[in-house]
Amino acid sequence: MKLGLKRLVVIGSLGVASATLATSPAFAKSDISIEATPHTVHVGQVVKVHGQGGDDAERYTTLVIQQRSGRPGHWSNWQTVKQDFGFEVRANVKAGQAGELQFRSVLYATDENHQHPKTDRVSAPLTIHVVR
Repeated sequence: MKLGLKRLVVIGSLGVASATLATSPAFAKSDISIEATPHTVHVGQVVKVHGQGGDDAERYTTLVIQQRSGRPGHWSNWQTVKQDFGFEVRANVKAGQAGELQFRSVLYATDENHQHPKTDRVSAPLTIHVVR
């Protein structure tokens, strides 16, 4: 009899927990990420970069992959490699010189005419080491 009562208590508490989760308010989802392979390349090799991002709260978004090169303390400015009005961008970047490459994803929210972009999210930079 005790085993049946324990089962009833467990099933009841699971039912209450699921009902609580079902009635909780919904929040807009937003996420951004950047991936690149390989992490170490030789000069002249290609790095495959993949950025993803989206924001349910924004109607029109542009996802951009940006790159900068150099070394800490002597970085170049961030430059756009590729952009798309979707949630996913892929680019192949050829390593031009020894040092480091950094990539990041930037999600811009725009109006319906894709003008006046404002930065919505920026991923953490991902570093690729370029050797001779």
